[in-house]
Amino acid sequence: MHGNLHNALLQSGAVIDGASALPLHFGAPKAELHAALNVCTVADRSPLARLIGDGPDLADLINRLSTNAVVDLRPRHGAATVLTSAKGRIVERLFVTHLGEAGLLLVGGNGRTDAILRHLKTFTFAEQTGLRDCGSDYGLLAIGGPLAREVLTTAGLEIPPPLGSVAAIQDGIGVHVLGHDGYSTEGFSVLVANEQAGSLWQTLVLAVSKADGRAAGELALEAARIRRGIPAGSELNENYNPLEAGLWDAVAFDKGCYVGQEVVARLNTYDKVSRRLVGLRLPGTVPVVSGETRLYRDGKEAGIVTSVAVIEGIESVALGYVKVKTATVGDTVQLGAADGPDIALHAFPMKD
Repeated sequence: MHGNLHNALLQSGAVIDGASALPLHFGAPKAELHAALNVCTVADRSPLARLIGDGPDLADLINRLSTNAVVDLRPRHGAATVLTSAKGRIVERLFVTHLGEAGLLLVGGNGRTDAILRHLKTFTFAEQTGLRDCGSDYGLLAIGGPLAREVLTTAGLEIPPPLGSVAAIQDGIGVHVLGHDGYSTEGFSVLVANEQAGSLWQTLVLAVSKADGRAAGELALEAARIRRGIPAGSELNENYNPLEAGLWDAVAFDKGCYVGQEVVARLNTYDKVSRRLVGLRLPGTVPVVSGETRLYRDGKEAGIVTSVAVIEGIESVALGYVKVKTATVGDTVQLGAADGPDIALHAFPMKD
């Protein structure tokens, strides 16, 4: 995180996590969760991978390696796509945005820059991509919640199309407003030079406050993500395929060949998607570890917990994959063991 933004976060009351350097909260996790679900929030998304390239072969390379059509993207337009392995498993979900003369912007998962570059390099031969990590140059701030569009307007920023972008000048600061929040199209994000990120943060905090929203930290944002059923991190890896993760909008079944296409197409054609994401409300007394805690039904393993969010005394929720032939939304499963506590499986968004 650039020092300019770090100082602005502290001025807003951020309590910073020593390990991730991210704001855990801004003093009121319960209010932040309410704002994320019902009003609006502004958040620091610095850990998300940010890469940019202006080479003539970059769009074609991404098109040949991922699930959606990106080769003909026009300026200001974008698409969500998934880099897949030869087995059709998730390598990384990317938001690809054409920024015009600046090139193609790729936004991926937290801390995934090196992994994305390694994967693309494996398939790069004579292609000219110009691809580089731009995280040291640009920060990413996200605006989310039902009133996110109102916040952009209050801040004097144009609203971009879903997955697209608009270039803007805000108080003398050049930015790109993106039609995604780094996780979904339910929000927006703003790409801004790191030296100016602190100033833009203050502008967005003011705009959010005028709509009765607030800055939000990771505790609330992760709980809100889980409540909305948006996959990230532990849901998006080579244990799963894009259809199991619910990333149908990031898959074009009528595009040309890409790595893993035959597997993904076969899963769709023959209705062979074997797992799906579900929500869980957890009892506060049971320790739950993402990637380790199993789900059971009728004495048999039915799935696994992939993400957990706990706000002490307020919220304890999780995402998990379950086998579709074993359990579905509305069913009850056992948590952690065949004789563990009963947990109901929820659809998204998870209601209060």
